Amino acid sequence: MSDDDTGGATEAQHDDEPFESPAQRRNDDEDDETAASNTGQRVIDALQWAAFAMLILVALIATLQFYFAASNAIRNFVTPDYRPLFQAIFNLVILLASALGLSVLVRRIT
Repeated sequence: MSDDDTGGATEAQHDDEPFESPAQRRNDDEDDETAASNTGQRVIDALQWAAFAMLILVALIATLQFYFAASNAIRNFVTPDYRPLFQAIFNLVILLASALGLSVLVRRIT
């Protein structure tokens, strides 16, 4: 026997890289698919948050327009003696609705 005798082993088994079994290769493929899935999910999440922000902005604009239109309606249809009372009641209803919405939101967040 000589010093360079490998004992029947092939050169592929003596490479610097360790031998990868089919199960390890399958796990690597699953890791690649999981990484791609995570990236896709992050893109979807970002798009959903962007849509959420845009809808919040639209809702805010609509709320402000409703508030000013209701104030104009009070000014047009309520006699001057009762305008401050109606305006105060309207503002109180808006304040209570906002407080209710905020409390529900805070409960869901925490």
